[in-house]
Formats: sequence, C-alpha cells, structure tokens
Amino acid sequence: MSEYRFPPEFHPLNLETNKAVLLAADSFGCSVFLVGGYIRDALIGRLEAGTEKDLDYTVIGATAIDFAAALAESLKGNFVLLDQSNDTARVVLDNGTQVDLAGCVGGALETDIRRRDLTINALLWDPAYPEFIRDDVGGLDDLASRTIRVISEQSLIEDPLRLMRVFRFAASLGFQIDPVTQQMVAKHASKLQSVAAERISYELFAIMESPRTAETIKQMADSGLLEIIFPEMLDMHRVPPNSYHHLGLFDHSLEVLRQTERSLVDMPDWAQPTFKSAVSHALTRYGGTKLAALLHDVGKPDTWEVLEDGRHTFIGHDKLGAELCTLISKRLKWSKPVERFVVNLVRWHLRPGALFHQGLPTDRAVHRFYRTVGDEVPQLVLLALGDFRGTCGPGLQNNRQLLENQLGELLERYVVFNDGRMHTPRLLDGSDVMNILGLQPGPLIGQLLEELEEAQGLKEVLNRQQAEIFIKERYQEKYSS
Repeated sequence: MSEYRFPPEFHPLNLETNKAVLLAADSFGCSVFLVGGYIRDALIGRLEAGTEKDLDYTVIGATAIDFAAALAESLKGNFVLLDQSNDTARVVLDNGTQVDLAGCVGGALETDIRRRDLTINALLWDPAYPEFIRDDVGGLDDLASRTIRVISEQSLIEDPLRLMRVFRFAASLGFQIDPVTQQMVAKHASKLQSVAAERISYELFAIMESPRTAETIKQMADSGLLEIIFPEMLDMHRVPPNSYHHLGLFDHSLEVLRQTERSLVDMPDWAQPTFKSAVSHALTRYGGTKLAALLHDVGKPDTWEVLEDGRHTFIGHDKLGAELCTLISKRLKWSKPVERFVVNLVRWHLRPGALFHQGLPTDRAVHRFYRTVGDEVPQLVLLALGDFRGTCGPGLQNNRQLLENQLGELLERYVVFNDGRMHTPRLLDGSDVMNILGLQPGPLIGQLLEELEEAQGLKEVLNRQQAEIFIKERYQEKYSS
C-alpha cells in the first residue's frame, strides 16, 4: 500500500454514489473495492470538481452480477448484464453515472489486480483504509513518469483487445508506451483478429477522438496492429512516391491524417462547432474526418497505373475507396450514420480540388458542390486541406498557396450560400410540381425541386410564376422523354 492522498474534492468518501455503493454492499453482505479509472484520473487531475465519473468496483463475498442487481434496485438504476461468464455487470443511474462491477478472480485481490491490463488501471482503494491507495504493480510510478505499461504479457493474451487499449490510453492521456510493452503488442498483434468487431471499433473511435490520433496510429502501424484492423491498407505499401506525392501511399495516408489533425486550427470560427457535433454516440465529425483521412486513398492500389511517360494514375480510386469503406464499415459493425459520413468523405475527397482544375469554377458548379456535400462541407474541406498539405511532390510546388487560398474561398462562399438558402422562400413544393406536370410521386419530383432551388440561389428565378415556367421548361428539356 502507498501513502498517497486524494485531492480532497475527489476523495471517494466524498462521492455520493460511492457512499451509496458501500452502504448497499454492507447490507448485501459483500465487500467492494474501487479500482481503475476513477483513481487514475483523480490523481492526474483529469476530473472536474463537483461531477461524478463512472466508477469501477471489484466485488468479494458475492457474485458481482447478483450484487449489481440488488444495487440497481436499491438505487433505482438500470441493471445491465455485461458478461455472465466473467461475472461482470453494470448499473446505470438516472444522473448518467455508470457503476461497473466485476467479480474478484479467485477471490483474492492480489490475483485480481495482476490480471488487469495496465499498471495505471490497477490502483485500488479499500474503504477499510480510506487514506491509502493500494499499488501492487507500480502504477503510481508509471503515473508519475507518464508511462503506459502492461502488467503482464499474459494479460494481452487473455484479452487481445488490450492490444488496442495500450494505444487508446496513450492517446487520451498523452503518455509514452513502455518499449517492452510495445514489443509485446507487436508480438501478439495477430491475436486482435479474434476480438469482436464492436469492441475494436469502440477503441478505434476513442483513438480518433484523442488530440494525438496521428501519432498513435503511426505507433499502431509500427506494431503491425493497423493492418490487422484494416487489411485493405496492406496493398498500399507497394505504391511508391510519384511526381505529386513525396511519400509512398501508406506513409502518405498517415501523413494526411497528421495534416488533417493539425489543420483544424485553420478552420474558420464559424466552422469549429460543426466538428464537435456527433456522428454517433462514440464519434464526432472531427473524429470521423480523421478516420476518413486515414482511409481516403484505400482505393488507389487497385486503380494504380504507370503510363509510358512515367506518370502515375489512379482513375476512379475515390469511387472504389467509397465501396471499400462500405465493406470496412460492415465488417467493423459501424452504425449507419458513421458509415455514411466516412464513405461520403472518401467518395468526395477529390471534389474540392477538382472545382479549380480548369480555373475559377462557375457559381452553378460551386452551388452544386454545396448541395451535393451538404452539412459536411467544412469536414470535406478539412480533409482536402490535409490531403493537399500531405502531398508535397514537385508537381504541386508552384501552386501551393493558390490552392490553399481556393479552399479557403470555398468555405467563405459556403457561409453566403447557406445564409441565402435560409432566407430564400420556397416557391413550390412537391405537390405543386406534381400538379403542374401531372406526375405521380417519385425521385424525379425531388430532382426538379433541387434544380429549382439552384435556379433560385443563382437569382434566375425570383417568384412563383417564374418557378412554374422553370419547372415546365426543365421537364420538357430533360425528362419528358
């Protein structure tokens, strides 16, 4: 046991939930010990005073599942069975706090502690010795030195998801991974293939949400873990640098991720909140954009050709990349919103640059870009900026500042475009179009309304009469046959 005092505001005996758990355990006839994340975060100042973080306990003297059921009834919370075979359960309280309970392995605290994943997650608080923290594995020293260290190699073998947790905690805490731990991860990387896809995605998303995603993904690649998660990236190693790309394709993808992460600060103030909005409960648009940056060129190896003049082409890699990302999403059990977000960014990642390939785009072309991409315009421009900054071959050197300025203009014009949409009255709706043309409901109605919206945005249609004429003429020109 180590004599280390909690900051007073975070002492477990000052937590209402902890006091309730201790009281319930006493009534149930079992003992509970606070372990893991709460202790770690309290000691390194990652908690906010006055708020309760999720709490983890080891249970002795009863099964954790039975006690969790009783605790849920006592605290009027919701009981969640996590794993029957490993005796783990959760109680979710009305205030959002989660209480996780696990049976003690072999009935001995020493055994239970040494079967945990990381030293910094194996600190224990015993209510019988409230002023002390029990540290059997050097967790306090590793907290002080900001080191991620596994307790044992066997812990990685027993639950290979811990291979990813090494990187997730390094990313979220900003700690360095112990070299021996890194070697163990590389040795057992292939074992991650046995882990459920949902668990892998949870850790992956957490890494994408950290402020050190690019650094962490590079470490995962060095350990061989990245290609276990994304075997589609293996073929990237065979695509070399070319006149536009100073790096081979695999390293280019890691560099684009790094540049995308670094370039968020260059996004305008109005766009910053959009990156914080959620794609799903576990992933923000910023995290999703970084994930798309990593995968944006996944379609290149199968579309790669070297022409007689030495130029490298990857025609259609954006479309193929989107198809591959759809398959990746299904394999890793991503939610539909996450799949749509990542797939769309990969499918569209060439479009911002393509707008300016033939000089300044027309207003119509820009408006169509905005309507196609929709709310993801800031995220797509960030990805395009990261891709551009990660592409430093001699073929782009003369136009670098011009291209950056053009991406900035695309964001500035989007504000005007959006403001115009919000303040432009809708002249016709779907029923109006069907009545005017004598048509039944179908995709054509939506297409005509989109074209009418474009014409309004360009000030080509100003009132209802002009809108009706526009719809009739456009139908005759493009769709009547």
